[in-house]
Amino acid sequence: MSLQKCDKCNTQFKWSKIIKSIFLAYRPIQCKQCGTEHRIIFFSRIKLSLLSVLPLWLFGFIISTQLSLSISYTFSIMILYSVFLFLLFPFFAKYKSEY
Repeated sequence: MSLQKCDKCNTQFKWSKIIKSIFLAYRPIQCKQCGTEHRIIFFSRIKLSLLSVLPLWLFGFIISTQLSLSISYTFSIMILYSVFLFLLFPFFAKYKSEY
């Protein structure tokens, strides 16, 4: 698992640049070396959405009620999961150039 690279010049994108792209409504990333614009592919958008919503929903509504966990404990776990996932988002996002 590694960060995305430019399709044209093979320069690796920075983690911070990918995070900014994801959280600013999937804005395109421009390569700092060759200037090629890369857009996130539709499948990556679906994958990131499912990775963020589905596990939280499963844990928050199904597993925590079956285990009789308190609300504060459940929210704490959900927040920790969200932070962990936030750190991994750039490794799951795939971009493609349009040259």
